Amino acid sequence: MDFQAKRTRGGGNGKGRRAEKHSSPHQPCLPNSSNGTGGSKQMHAPKSNDHGSPARELPVTNDGLQIPSQQLGLKKNYSRDGVVSLSNDGSASSQQSEKVGQGQGNTFLHTNGHDHAPLQAPNAPTFPNTESSALELKNPLEPSHLPLPQQSVGQPLPKEEGRVPMRRPDYGGSSGICSIELLANHFLVKYNEKGVILHYIMDIQREKPTSTYETVKISKPGLLTIKNKLFKTEPEKFPPSMIAYDGERNLYSAIQLPVGEFRVEVHRQTYIIAIGFNKQLELGRLRDQPIPIEVLQGLNVIVREASISQRIAWGRSLFSKTINHAFDLGRGITALEGSKQTLKCTEQGLVLRLEHSVMPFLKPVPVLQFLEKNLGISFNENMQLNMHQKLEVERALWGLQVIVTHRRKQKFTVFGLTGLTAKNIAFKDDRSGKKVRLVEYYRVKHNVKIRFQGLPCLDLSKNQMNYVPMEFCELAEGQKYQKDGLRREEEKRLRYMALASPNKRKEMILRMIAAADGPCSGELAKNFDISVAKDMTQVIGRVLQHPDLRLRNSKGQSRKYRIPKEDCQWNLLKNKLLKGQKLDHWAIIDFSATPSHPKQERLHTSTFIHDLVRRCRDLGIQIQERPLFVQNSSMAALSNYEWLFEELCRAKQSPEGYQVQLLICTMADRHTGYRSLKLICETELGIMTQCCLTIHINNNQKRDHYFTNLALKINAKLGGTNVELFDVLPRMNNCPFMFIGADVNHPASWNTNSPSISAVVATLDYSQASRYAASVRAQSHRKERIMHLGDMCKELTEMYARLNGVKPEKIIYFRDGVSDGQFNMVLNEELPHLKAAIESDHYSPTITVVVAQKRHHTRLFPKDNEKPWNTTTGNVPPGTVVDTGIVDQSTFNFYLCSHYGSRGTSKPTHYYVLHDDHGFTSDELQRLIYNLCFTFARSTKPVSLVPPVYYADLMAYRGRLYYEGLSNLRSPASTISSTSPVSSPFSSLSSVPASFDHVILPKLHRNVEDKMVFL
Repeated sequence: MDFQAKRTRGGGNGKGRRAEKHSSPHQPCLPNSSNGTGGSKQMHAPKSNDHGSPARELPVTNDGLQIPSQQLGLKKNYSRDGVVSLSNDGSASSQQSEKVGQGQGNTFLHTNGHDHAPLQAPNAPTFPNTESSALELKNPLEPSHLPLPQQSVGQPLPKEEGRVPMRRPDYGGSSGICSIELLANHFLVKYNEKGVILHYIMDIQREKPTSTYETVKISKPGLLTIKNKLFKTEPEKFPPSMIAYDGERNLYSAIQLPVGEFRVEVHRQTYIIAIGFNKQLELGRLRDQPIPIEVLQGLNVIVREASISQRIAWGRSLFSKTINHAFDLGRGITALEGSKQTLKCTEQGLVLRLEHSVMPFLKPVPVLQFLEKNLGISFNENMQLNMHQKLEVERALWGLQVIVTHRRKQKFTVFGLTGLTAKNIAFKDDRSGKKVRLVEYYRVKHNVKIRFQGLPCLDLSKNQMNYVPMEFCELAEGQKYQKDGLRREEEKRLRYMALASPNKRKEMILRMIAAADGPCSGELAKNFDISVAKDMTQVIGRVLQHPDLRLRNSKGQSRKYRIPKEDCQWNLLKNKLLKGQKLDHWAIIDFSATPSHPKQERLHTSTFIHDLVRRCRDLGIQIQERPLFVQNSSMAALSNYEWLFEELCRAKQSPEGYQVQLLICTMADRHTGYRSLKLICETELGIMTQCCLTIHINNNQKRDHYFTNLALKINAKLGGTNVELFDVLPRMNNCPFMFIGADVNHPASWNTNSPSISAVVATLDYSQASRYAASVRAQSHRKERIMHLGDMCKELTEMYARLNGVKPEKIIYFRDGVSDGQFNMVLNEELPHLKAAIESDHYSPTITVVVAQKRHHTRLFPKDNEKPWNTTTGNVPPGTVVDTGIVDQSTFNFYLCSHYGSRGTSKPTHYYVLHDDHGFTSDELQRLIYNLCFTFARSTKPVSLVPPVYYADLMAYRGRLYYEGLSNLRSPASTISSTSPVSSPFSSLSSVPASFDHVILPKLHRNVEDKMVFL
């Protein structure tokens, strides 16, 4: 089987808020409805604060004004503990007009029924209570009792700018074998619909000591420390139980906060904290369409706040620090259990989606202990590192954060090792002007003795001398270890932890939602008047009818194949592939003939040829009994581009002059030279290749299964058809059609030197969906929009026309990798470019746009494990679809679990239909996508993702390999993989310029441009 390195797909980009100045004589206030002015609103911070320091103008936006209690109709209350709160005194209040912009969140004011009344938005509209509307259902499992979408069926959303996502054309699908009762990990959130959250912006700067002071960005842990110091110093003004903090600039408060500038001192450094009011966020607007994104962002911060202080936060995930939730992976690496949680508005209301998560972290241990575990180096007081050991230590520690232990604990980043050992380092003392040895300095200054004087020190500063012996440093807590750096056995252990069975995962999720440090725990959530239900959401799903397939029987006759009920896997023991290709000229290049390591296995050539030919012929592939030649090579050739190129050029054709149709490349182990091999063969020489690992070839236990998968890939790469759908796809009959899949592969988060890679694949069949061609481009770093979509689609439609004599009349464009907030980009940037590129005076195909999302946190569990349609693994059966209750209330979307979950817990794909020229009903589109999942070329069972998107993902990763192969060619001396968890200075991509506007990937060779090279 073709092996590939681990793929890394990056996330999105954040946007900052543009600051503007406002002025007011004393406190900024909301615009009064009686003032009749429409001019700009301005405000100034108070002239001085309680510390007597001069105040500067605060950065606040046009609609971000401070709210004096008089204008909100509120008065200050003081509880017994002195905490300031607000209550409604019944006086008239003014209105505030807000725009839905790029705010960072919303804030609720608490209602506890004692000291404080709820802070309400002025003239706030009244909505039905969320709790009653969601919980008073007599039977939430009956479709008739599920809340219907709150919109006019089939009508578009109010047009604001360009196209908007379409609404569902009906009330959901109705077809299927049966209905099924399910539980979803959605937990209903209860909140006060008349409440508001007060959103403040906090700006922290170092106090400028001189006019030449340069602004240095303060780290997130530093910001948190400074904020905590202020709150600890002024607990009455900034009660922690009333304020949620996002870790950067945003405060969400349940009470009115003082604004202005405040000075705090942390580690003998003075900081100025400027706090300004931004806007009030009305919770009633969660009923609006579109939903204000800043409300959900603020609520997410509030829900997470109680857990962050007790857990390790990484992205949207929170991981437990306790030993009960940690599992040793070896080499100083531990796997921590945690949760991913997000808020989402669904048909049933606002819900919290909570999902179990596992991630590898470095253990917070002394540096020398980590190096002993990770690198196997035994340290003693007299030892010195050789050059190889020093390089290994530098690679292991570069970029990590450490805490020094010989003085006040501070956190620093490792930028490398010193060139000299500790006993040989000396520096000039600024006070005395004398030269001081580092060993003597530590003895006198810190009263400690450096034991390991023969080791280099850690360099903990970019710009100045900050050398600290390794024995006085320990790894900081909460440092993620890159999964790409895990060894095979470590990866297996991590995967075993992550692949929890459905029942076990459900129990873990329920335990996390009820934990003492779980979501909405503690006083903070109570003060915001927000709570989360502890029970999963009940929902009704449907199981779709499995499609019939077309295969050939043992006599070579085409036949209808009825798929079995349980796992939907079709049997190839008594059947053949539908269209087996003829393979006359094939060859083998054996890189395992000279392994690079004694433990690596060599290829058993004669046995391999015999088993491959036998299995291919059993499946209907007409393969010659003997290859044209077997060319012995070396694993070392994969490390040298020129050597590898020469080897592949020799293998392009036989000594008799026959052009090789397929070159099988056997390797003793995974190797980064794989990317160079694919680059050379598919873009330079035009040879189809199939790579194999000897560890799999020589495995007698899984031999038949492995050679079956190998035959499936070989036949598809040669242009054959493994399987077809027996029946015509919905609305795809009587005219030529094309399925297009598109995806963007982003570099890892630590890699700032690589472009993003976009790929588009499209069907070439006139009436089926089995043959695909691909196009790939490089584009700007982490740019999600496909910049060359029009050109790539034009290439593929023209290729379709050359092969079929006609262009497709119907196109379904499947897009992968975009979030809800990027739908506008797909509809109003990508779709117009696609249409402009392929349309002409006499050609204008109809187009449907579908987004496939796998990066969501929804899981489905059977409610009753004893029902007949439940699988033996405890997962929902293949074909389970849900389009009510837990779906987005305003768009055409549904969850589909199309695959059989043999391990772990099945994860459905969330499909959004953004645009439809074909008039699909819910039933038709669900059936079309589900049926397509049975046509994936290298599988004998349905896959979890619709194949056009699956193939686009594979092709985008193949484009990544092309780029990395080119980068290695530019940096031939580098031996470090670009997928290493360490980027600069070891990354082979370090010589690539930061601008990607002129990065051009080579096109596929004309011999393979219409082949499925990505399989």
